[in-house]
Amino acid sequence: MNPAMIVKLAALLSIVLVVISVGLRSRPIDALALVREPILGLKAILAMFVAVPAVVIAATYILPFKPPVEAALIALSVSPMPPMLLRKGVKAGGQADYVIGLQVAMSVASVIFAPIIVAIAGAIFKVDTDINMLAMWKTLIMTVGAPLFVGILIRRLWPNLAERLANPTGRIGLIMLTLAGVVILISSWPAVALALGDGVLVLIVAIVLFGLLVGHLLGGPDEGNRGALAVACAARHPGVAITIATSTFPAQQPMITGAVVVYLLASIILAIPYMRWHGRHLTDLAKV
Repeated sequence: MNPAMIVKLAALLSIVLVVISVGLRSRPIDALALVREPILGLKAILAMFVAVPAVVIAATYILPFKPPVEAALIALSVSPMPPMLLRKGVKAGGQADYVIGLQVAMSVASVIFAPIIVAIAGAIFKVDTDINMLAMWKTLIMTVGAPLFVGILIRRLWPNLAERLANPTGRIGLIMLTLAGVVILISSWPAVALALGDGVLVLIVAIVLFGLLVGHLLGGPDEGNRGALAVACAARHPGVAITIATSTFPAQQPMITGAVVVYLLASIILAIPYMRWHGRHLTDLAKV
């Protein structure tokens, strides 16, 4: 097994551990939170799969960018929230059931809306598109569905064990994820440099900021949930995005990966000041 494969497996294992740790704190009914609150679910879909993709498609159509970079940005706009965001969504003030329900509902919505939006984008850009749905499903099941189910099942059957395992499992997963992320960033730096240029970074920053804004505005009446949706709109699942974009441009995977890595970094960095502002806002509301 080569070093690159070891790093990928470590990154996958770290994501699995993080999601399991969230599942260990969750109930089966939490996964259906947005089914029980359909208005919140519709607002989340409007924010994530209408507003953001529309802005991204319009921007990439008007501004001249390399086709693989355009494909990466459009693929990101139709991808669900990344599984690492489960913990961050709660830290942003979101109710645990809302955050879990958001992850599950938006993962399903992505499978429904992604082919439609990508087909529309393909018609606009006059590019043949063909999403590998099997690979997309595999990515979502491995990184979201299966580990979340395992965590919830353990809590259901052995609640005391789940209580003891939740914190160390999440902590180990985050440490592994950080280390794997650093290695992946260093190894993919040539691809990152290849993707940058022509104002790509400026557009990515604008997309992330728009995602934070539209998510905050459409997050519903609960201020905490608004923060969770804002972060979810800004950050998208990198694995799903790469799968979608490389289905159209298989020979351009390095450039696509580079663009996705840049977007992921931008979403992480720009979410920090937003979460700090939102945290102070929640504290001020609690004092009223």
